[in-house]
Amino acid sequence: MTFLSSFRIGQQALYPEELRERLEGFALLENVGDAALRNLLGEANWFCLPGGTLLERDGENAAALFLVVTGCLGIFVPDARGQRRMVALAPAGETVGEMSLISRAREHSAQLVALRDTELLRISPEGFEQLVARHPRVMMNMMQQMSKRLRNMTRGGGDSPRPKTFAIVPLQPGLENTPVAHRLAAALSEMGSRAAVLDVGASDQSAEWFNTFEAAHDVVFYRGDLPDSSWTHQCLRQADRIYLLARADQPLPQSPLGLPAFKERASGLPELLLLHPNEGGGASQSLPEHFSMRSGLFESHHHIRGGNGDDVKRLARFIAGRAVGIVLAGGGARGFAHIGIIKALKEAGVPFDHVGGTSMGAIIAAGLALEWDVPELTERMRQAFVANNPLSDFTLPLIGLVRGKKASKMLERHFGNVRIEELAKPFFCVSSDLTTGRIHEHRAGLLWRALRATVALPGILPPVTHHGHLLVDGGVMNNLPVDVMREHAMGAGPIIACDVTGELDLQARDDRYGERPWWWLVGQRMRGTPSIISILMRSGTVGSEAQRRIVREQADYIIEPPMPEIGLRDWKKFDQAIQEGYDVARASIEKNGVPLTTIGAEGPATGLKRAIAIP
Repeated sequence: MTFLSSFRIGQQALYPEELRERLEGFALLENVGDAALRNLLGEANWFCLPGGTLLERDGENAAALFLVVTGCLGIFVPDARGQRRMVALAPAGETVGEMSLISRAREHSAQLVALRDTELLRISPEGFEQLVARHPRVMMNMMQQMSKRLRNMTRGGGDSPRPKTFAIVPLQPGLENTPVAHRLAAALSEMGSRAAVLDVGASDQSAEWFNTFEAAHDVVFYRGDLPDSSWTHQCLRQADRIYLLARADQPLPQSPLGLPAFKERASGLPELLLLHPNEGGGASQSLPEHFSMRSGLFESHHHIRGGNGDDVKRLARFIAGRAVGIVLAGGGARGFAHIGIIKALKEAGVPFDHVGGTSMGAIIAAGLALEWDVPELTERMRQAFVANNPLSDFTLPLIGLVRGKKASKMLERHFGNVRIEELAKPFFCVSSDLTTGRIHEHRAGLLWRALRATVALPGILPPVTHHGHLLVDGGVMNNLPVDVMREHAMGAGPIIACDVTGELDLQARDDRYGERPWWWLVGQRMRGTPSIISILMRSGTVGSEAQRRIVREQADYIIEPPMPEIGLRDWKKFDQAIQEGYDVARASIEKNGVPLTTIGAEGPATGLKRAIAIP
C-alpha cells in the first residue's frame, strides 16, 4: 500500500483476506464473530503513516477511533517544561482515540506519532455507533482495553518504553559493509536477548512481515547501505533509536541525513558511532572538526575502536538498558576511598560504562573514563595529592588563598590535552555557576579545565571563567550528581553512587576561639581549632546537603564508607582511605548478598533500591 494512501473498504473485494484474519486477534474485536469483522471493514478507512509522521487530528481524524494494524504509534504529552514526552506505545493490535470518540472532543493534548511505518484503520464516530448497535460486544471490549491500559500506566510510573528497533546508517561512503550491527547483535545474544540484523535484502518485504519479524525479537538492527538510499530512509523510519556511523579520522558531511518531520520527537536526536582504525585511545585529531557540528545534531556519541570488543559490549549494554553508571562524590582526602570502592567493584565483575562526579570524585571518575587500571589510578592520585600538595602556592587572598597554578599544572600533567568528548567512556562532571546560581555540566572541552572548575573551592582556589561566568566547586550545589546522570542516561541501566561525605565532625573545643587574637591562636598552634582552609572546604559542601539527600533516592545502589578518623584535608591518610573504601564495599557486597556481577547482565528490578553500606 502506498504511504498516505487511504480508501473506504465498502465492498468485500476491496480488502485482502489476510487483513480480516489479522483483525481476529485484536482485543477490540475479541469474540465478536466474522460478521462484525466484515461490518467493521465496511465502515473503515485503511491507510499508511510513514515512520516519523504525525497523525493529524483534524477533519475526519478529529474524533475517530484508530486501530493499529502494523507498526507502532507513540503517544506524546507535554511535560512540566512544555516539552513533548512519550508516555505510551500503541503497537499492532492496539487502539487509540477512544476518549475523543466518546467525548467528540476536537482538541487533543496528546500527539500520535508513527514510530515506524504504520498501517491504521480509521473508524468514524458514526461508523462506530453503527458497529456497536449491531455488535454491543465491541463496546465492552473497548472499555476493558481502556481499563487495562489505565491500570498499567498507574503501576508503571509513566516511564517511557524501551527502544526495540535501531537504525545503524552510514554518514560516509564505504561503511556499508562495516559489521558493527552484527557485532552488537552477537553481544546482545550473549546477554540472552533475541537480536537480529536486517539489511537491504529485506527492502521488498511488506509492513506485516516487518511487524512479525520485530515481534519475534527483542532487538532488531536495521542496517543502512548508502547514506541517501531508499533502504536507508526506510531504516530511519523503522527505528526507535538512530545511530549514525562515521569514521573518526574523516570529516563528517556538512549536512547529516535528513530525518522525517517528527522523527526527532519519536526517537530523540541521533547518536554518533565513531569508528577508530586501531585499538588505542578514543582521541582523534579530526574529532574537534566532528564536534564543531555536534550541538543540536547528536544526542551523544560512542567510540568503537578496531579490535576492542569492550567498546561493542558497552554499547550493547546501553542498548539493552543494562549499562552501569557510577557517580563519585566530592570529599577532599576522603575521596581517596573511591579508589578502594572501584577496586572492590572491579573484582566483583562490575563494568563501568559511564562515569561522573564532583570535585575529587570527578578527578577519579576521569581516570576511569581514561581506562586507567587501579594501580595506575592509585599511583597518579598519590603523586598528585600526597607527594605534591597542589594547594600550597599561597598568595595574597584577593580571590583565593592559593594561586591555583599548582593545581592547574597538576591536572594538566596527568590529563594532558584530552577533551571530554574524546574519552573512551562517557564522562561528565559538575561545577557551580556563581553567575547564574545554577549547576554547570561539563560534557565537552578540555578535561583538565573542567576538573579545575569542579575542584575550585570558593575562597581557596580562584574560580574558573567560562564565557564570562564564574565556575566554582560543584559541591557547593550538587556534591553527588546522581540526578544529572539519571537525566542523561535515558534508562541506560543501574546507577551506583559512592558517597564519601559522611557525617563530618567539624568542631571547636574552645567556645571562644573565634574571639581570640591571632597571636593567641598561633601560640596554641590552632589546637582543636578548625583552620580557615578547613572551614572553607566544609562550607563548599554543606550547602548541598539537602540536594544530596534528594539525589540519593535516585541511585539504585549506594556505597558510603563512614571513615570517622579521616578528614577533608588528611592527605597523608591516603592508603587508609583506600583500604576503608575497599573493606566497606567488599563487606557490603557479601552482607547484602547482591550479586553485582549480574548488574551488567540482568539490570535492576523495576523501582528497586538497595543501599550497599555498612551501618
